[in-house]
Amino acid sequence: MHKRNALSLAIAMACAFSAVAQQADVSHSSNTEAAKAQAVANETELEVISVTATKRKTKLMETPVAISALSEAQLQQSGVNNVVDIANLVPGLDIAVSSEQAAPVITMRGIRSTNITELGDPAVGVHLDGIYSPRMQGALALMYDVERVEALRGPQGTLFGRNSTVGSINVLTAKPDLSNTFGNLNSEMGKFNAKSVGGMFNLAVSDDFAVRFSGKGLKRDSYVEGYFDPNQYDTRYLPAGVLDAEVISEDSYQGIGQTLTQRENWWIDAAGTDPEAQKVRALTAADKSDFYNNANEHSFRVSTLWEPAAGNFSNHTVFQYYKNDSAGSVDMVNCEKLRGRPAELGGDCSNFLPSDNTYQAVVNVPGKLELDITYLRNTLNYELTDELSLVWLAGYEDMQRQSAQDIDTGLDVWDGAMFFLDGTGARSYSTELQLQSDELGDLVWIAGVNLFHEKTKTVGYYDNPMDDKAFWDQPDRSTDALAVFGQATYNLSSDLHLTLGYRFSDETKEDVGGRTLRCSNADGCAPGWYNRTVLSNLPTNAFEDPSIYKSSFANDNKGSWRNHDFRLGLDYDLTENTMVYGYVASGFKAGGIGDVFEVVNDRTGQVQRIETQFDPEQVVTYELGTKTSLLDNSLNLQAVFFYTDYTDMQYASVGSVGTVERLAPVENPDGSPVLDANGQPVLDYRNMPVVAYYTQNVPGSTIKGLELEFDWKPYPAGRINGYVTYTDAQVTEDWITKWDYDPEYLFGLSYEESIDPENDRLITNLKGNQLAMVPKYTANLSYTHSFDLGSYGFIHGWFNLSWKDKSYNTIWNVDRHLDDMDFAVSEEAVRYIDDRRDAHTFANASLKYEPVGQVWFAEVFVSNATDETVQQWSNTGKGFPKGSFNMPRYYGVRAGFNF
Repeated sequence: MHKRNALSLAIAMACAFSAVAQQADVSHSSNTEAAKAQAVANETELEVISVTATKRKTKLMETPVAISALSEAQLQQSGVNNVVDIANLVPGLDIAVSSEQAAPVITMRGIRSTNITELGDPAVGVHLDGIYSPRMQGALALMYDVERVEALRGPQGTLFGRNSTVGSINVLTAKPDLSNTFGNLNSEMGKFNAKSVGGMFNLAVSDDFAVRFSGKGLKRDSYVEGYFDPNQYDTRYLPAGVLDAEVISEDSYQGIGQTLTQRENWWIDAAGTDPEAQKVRALTAADKSDFYNNANEHSFRVSTLWEPAAGNFSNHTVFQYYKNDSAGSVDMVNCEKLRGRPAELGGDCSNFLPSDNTYQAVVNVPGKLELDITYLRNTLNYELTDELSLVWLAGYEDMQRQSAQDIDTGLDVWDGAMFFLDGTGARSYSTELQLQSDELGDLVWIAGVNLFHEKTKTVGYYDNPMDDKAFWDQPDRSTDALAVFGQATYNLSSDLHLTLGYRFSDETKEDVGGRTLRCSNADGCAPGWYNRTVLSNLPTNAFEDPSIYKSSFANDNKGSWRNHDFRLGLDYDLTENTMVYGYVASGFKAGGIGDVFEVVNDRTGQVQRIETQFDPEQVVTYELGTKTSLLDNSLNLQAVFFYTDYTDMQYASVGSVGTVERLAPVENPDGSPVLDANGQPVLDYRNMPVVAYYTQNVPGSTIKGLELEFDWKPYPAGRINGYVTYTDAQVTEDWITKWDYDPEYLFGLSYEESIDPENDRLITNLKGNQLAMVPKYTANLSYTHSFDLGSYGFIHGWFNLSWKDKSYNTIWNVDRHLDDMDFAVSEEAVRYIDDRRDAHTFANASLKYEPVGQVWFAEVFVSNATDETVQQWSNTGKGFPKGSFNMPRYYGVRAGFNF
């Protein structure tokens, strides 16, 4: 019923636009002041934008697919530095950053991927100059000197293939110009001691060969209030002077201090033999220039274009390098959500952090992110005949990564950190051959074959300084994919066009020689429960040597998947300026091999093998849309209705995949260990969970929505553009799973009980839940006005508002389950830590001056003028709603000149 109603509404919407367009045509044709009208029309007519959504150049308003095209001028005006920054510029798009993997998580029309490790794939494909970029960390590379960014919505399975389940983002870099030699330089200075410098130089070597050099660098202090804590268990990484901070208490549990590790650290009085190390000390403020969430990155690009006049071909080659040498990012607590929570329920941020401020973190491990990415891309277009062209795309991408990150951030006395070591990275190769017809006949077609290979390597470990450490040695995890595709559009008449598309995909993923190693107190590899002094004397790289680990298990695994994608579409030209279109299309994302766990029973020595493979996900989307140009081409309107059946959504989270007997401390009800007469923990064999980051398949979901984009030039010096959307995305089939959203706090359970897969209290059905990061309504409005000062030049004013309705940060929809889950805390307490995200509005503005001739410019700007604090990614636990957040209010000045 809902589907039929929405379809009827969409048809009515398309007809309404068509009627308006026809009425507008009649109205303008009857205008008797033709000359005057034509003069005004020329000054207000919008430029024609070409896009590559169909892998050939077509006009935006004549392309039968929902697509947003962002020019370099729009990107600069909006302060866009990378893919994350375009989130508010495209309908149905939401982009967050996962702190642990330093990778963007892209949600489009309610569909996203939460597995951003080497085992997962995105649901929105990112392409650079039409070539697929497999690792999402690469999407964070600085965006500069681009011709255009195209965001395609809806399955792009037939033409763009793998991992474009719900859409594709294509970043098209600026090509060299054969006609002239020119360049520009620009800079920016802003809040948080931000400094940015970029530029471009185009060298026309000859009439048929040109080279373009471009680059950009960005440095910015952290916007996070950071502290180093000498009271956490592991002190090896702390900067000089932190361990000598002022003593605020001779022993713990005196209620003295600002953090949990100062006031309630149950182990500090007995951990080690150094009395000075057992005293409670003050926090030390961190240097903002090198603390989490700072920026220190640069990139450069060299591209060439060769177009011999008599050669019937053109060749575009791009070499690009990106370097990030920052402190990475860290999870923070949502202090605004906790504000007002009573102390008996856990209190607000001032109860366990230095201040009531979301943008703060207390750590004992300084952050580190070293990310190096090298790209090489080549596009060859060759005219075989007047009616047939060959296109060859080739791409190479090499990403190397090292990182260090504090995981607990002082919110848990059980210390923890994660490290990825030198050697971690991914290398991929792709090539695609296309045959394309010309565009003159009634049949326009493209056919091709695509080959892709990626090999990832992971070397790193999770360190619980008190006990278990897991070391990942994955030297060869690979993906090989083959695809054969074709798409054709046939003119059934001069106004009616039929599109048919098909793609066959064959994908194999394999882990060869991978292993996970274990180090613990029980096997003697780790120093022991109360040997903090011994631990503090070890070097910081003590556990980076896999040879010291006492046990390991193999991860060798393999999986293969095949799929057939299709596209069937019709588009009809109602008038010269109005078209309607509809299609049904599918998209596919391959399954995954997951991790393999061979766990050893400490008591019996028996080995148990646990595999975490997951199935492919598929979508089928029905879409109906219209595009029209009105008022002498001064107003462009795009409207679309879509309905998506989403099967086997891949959802990744941390949870228990089984149990095993381990020699572990016996615990008191408060979680502290039971001690013997000598003050040592009492050990016993306990049935412990095997905790893993694994992926489940959500049986079935449906997503439907409406999107309206508009671009209007009402008078020569003004422009208004933006969009409004409606989206309803929910789980529509029974999904019986274990509750994983902060079960310790909500249910009053021990850690072991909270992750026990057989705990009946945690079994739930998430049917009816809304998908994550999908506001029901969104709106975006930009207004630009230029003031002509005559011989004094121009002033350009720009103002933007972006509003998003309330939504959920996760798929759990906690407040929807107050009646069917046996929460141990009250509804009043639940609202402080649930996964609701309030409606919010971002306001941005700039004022730019250019002299006559426009050889230079100066600009003042502000981003997030309303200083909104919005949670983008959720890692909630133990009563702390935490995750990643947007940048607070940012302002500054920009300047540049052309030569």
